[in-house]
Amino acid sequence: MKIYYKKVLLCLAVSCAMVVSCDDQDYIDANKDPDILNEIPPENQFLNATIGIHGQDFEAYYDFYRRIMPWMQYVTPLTGNPESFTLGFGNFSNRYGRLYNGIGNVLTDLEMLVKNLPEEEQPKYAQMLHISHILKAYYAFYVSDIYGSIAYTEAFQARYGGTMFPTYDNQQALFAKLDAEVEASINGLKETPSIQQISLGSYDQYYGGDPAAWIKAANALRLKMAMRILKRDETTAKAIVQEVLNDAGNLMESNDDGWVLVASSGITSGGNFNPDGLRASKPLVDFMLDYNDPRIDAFFAPNSYSQANINLLIAAGQLEAGTTETVRYVGSFTSPDDAADEDIQDQYYSTRSLNGQTFDTLSLIQRRLFQPAFNTGTGLNYLPVISYPEFCFMRAELAARNITSEDAEEFYNKGVTASIEWYNEVAIGAALTNYTPLTGSQITDYLAQPGIAFDSDIAVEQIACQAFLHYFRQPAEGWASWKRTGFPSTTSVLALTDMKTNGVSLPIPRRAPLSIPSEGIPNYENIKAAYDDMAKDSGFGQGPTDAFGRVWWDVE
Repeated sequence: MKIYYKKVLLCLAVSCAMVVSCDDQDYIDANKDPDILNEIPPENQFLNATIGIHGQDFEAYYDFYRRIMPWMQYVTPLTGNPESFTLGFGNFSNRYGRLYNGIGNVLTDLEMLVKNLPEEEQPKYAQMLHISHILKAYYAFYVSDIYGSIAYTEAFQARYGGTMFPTYDNQQALFAKLDAEVEASINGLKETPSIQQISLGSYDQYYGGDPAAWIKAANALRLKMAMRILKRDETTAKAIVQEVLNDAGNLMESNDDGWVLVASSGITSGGNFNPDGLRASKPLVDFMLDYNDPRIDAFFAPNSYSQANINLLIAAGQLEAGTTETVRYVGSFTSPDDAADEDIQDQYYSTRSLNGQTFDTLSLIQRRLFQPAFNTGTGLNYLPVISYPEFCFMRAELAARNITSEDAEEFYNKGVTASIEWYNEVAIGAALTNYTPLTGSQITDYLAQPGIAFDSDIAVEQIACQAFLHYFRQPAEGWASWKRTGFPSTTSVLALTDMKTNGVSLPIPRRAPLSIPSEGIPNYENIKAAYDDMAKDSGFGQGPTDAFGRVWWDVE
């Protein structure tokens, strides 16, 4: 990862949680006055969009910590998952509002600022525009990924003479449009400029304005979008995959190429970024312990029962003499029925206290992995968009599915290796507590174990499970990967729990719930038309509010 970071002042707008409110707020209020932008340098808007993507503390708190991570069994709350935890969607999701009030509109402003420059100056910004188009396409994809149809082609133009009531692009058409835009940007960045370019420089905190790095990132984005549509439009997906993988010299080759924001602790210092109170999950802890996964202390914190603390409790008569330290990584039960069981409560969820100190059996997550500023920490943030390990896992899966002729085992091993190395770099850079850096042959030993060593008979399962582990720092992508592949499952090599309430298996949400539009609100006809169009798909569910339905790409 190339490191370009500086301290920035975060001015975060309140995101809209639902589609209808965003139509009303974002198209009418945020996009109607072009005069406010007259003196802003174009590159400043790129930095603002970056902050808009990664500075969303409501998304961290509500979408990741309270929704997606428990759904995916990455974590639980302190006392385990409550009975109906997959049925609550309060303040979910925050990404939609940011597209129209902080990212898409801001990157459109960048483009319009360039167009308003003297004609002879505009060619100097060609590369900047291509890079901004890549970032804008990524975020539109990220939003549509869980919403389906969104306003895009006619959006962001209200204050430039366009409509304040845009039509919606359905997901199939949108993904095709986004791929074409990213491909055009790649081709544009490959061209030798006829005039000296004005670089984004430090305003680009991903790659410092480096066109070659952005070409690699854009190719990774094209591959990711192609894999989303693989079940829906295999022919188109295969064509995109081949185009990308044939672009020799312009593909990610190491963690240095990863599309990752590395920033100072301040960008996630807000209170809602605080991940305190999240337990390590039993499925992940058990798997990582069983296979001696080197990432375990980057993901999770040891419990309170060090030998020193055990000795204090023995002296106080709270533990028997001779008690010794055992495994200090213990996960929380993810099924509400298990967490409510009295014997499990007594054994795992009860605590001891001594002299004001609480001794807890269960592990917490590594809090500084998500908020380096936690408890006065000063480490760096590592905020991935598309990392090199993810790129390897995509190539491995495509090969395992016989979509490409590449070596699935090679890219599986590269992905696992790069993931372990990436978390080692992150753990050190974020100054995690209780972390032991990689040594010796840990990666080689890990990959040699049955169950981890590549097995062509279960290749897709293994690849998907390792990708899922890697997405621990990127849980929204873990959710998407689970929907796309069906792994991990209750029977996969990384086995999740069948989460039950009163003996009944809980359904897991698959998309963002959409609010019902009221007649008379701005853009009602276009919203309703988009909903009606999505409802034609049998997988859409029982209606707009049904989070257990599916968007277009998410098919069985």
